Amino acid sequence: MEKLGLSNTNRLIKNYSGATGLKTGSTSLALYNLSASATRDGLSLIAVIMKAPSTKVRFSEAEKLLDYGFNNFSYQSFGKAGDLIQTTSIYKGIQATIPVVLESDAGILLAKGSEKNIEQTVTLDENISAPITSGQKVGEISFSLDGEVLTTVNLVSQISVGKINLTTMSTKIFSSWFNLLR
Repeated sequence: MEKLGLSNTNRLIKNYSGATGLKTGSTSLALYNLSASATRDGLSLIAVIMKAPSTKVRFSEAEKLLDYGFNNFSYQSFGKAGDLIQTTSIYKGIQATIPVVLESDAGILLAKGSEKNIEQTVTLDENISAPITSGQKVGEISFSLDGEVLTTVNLVSQISVGKINLTTMSTKIFSSWFNLLR
C-alpha cells in the first residue's frame, strides 16, 4: 500500500495548543491571510487575519488573538440537556411529582472571574396538572449576571404522568390499604 503525504501551510496546526485548523491564503493584492481556529476547555475560538505583510506576521497575530480570547474568556456550562433541576408536585396525576430537567444544554461565554457572580432563577408554571407528557414545558430557568439575564432555558418534565381517574384512584386506595394490613 502506497503512503500518501499531506502538507498543511497552517503552521498553527503543529505549534499551537488546541489548534483545529482553518485556512491560509495569499495573493499579491490581499497579501497574507489566515482564518485560524482552536478549542480549549470547551471554548472554541476563531481568529481572522487579513492583509498581513508576511506569513510570520499572520501566524503571530493569530496566536495573539487566540491567546487573548483564551486568557480572558471561558465557556461557562450551566448544565446539559436532561440534567435534573428539581422535583415538583403536580395535581390530578397518578403520581404526585415529576422530575424537572433542562430541555437543552445551557451555557454562555463569560469574562473570566465573572462566573462566580452568576445567579439562577427557576420559574415553574403554577398549578401543573396531569396529564403531563415527557418533554412538556413546565417552566424556565434563567441565568443572570448583575441583574442582566444572560440566557434562559426551558424546563421540561422528564416523564409522562397520566391523569388520575376513578379506576386509578380505586387501585391506589386499595393498594395503600393492603400495604397497611401487611
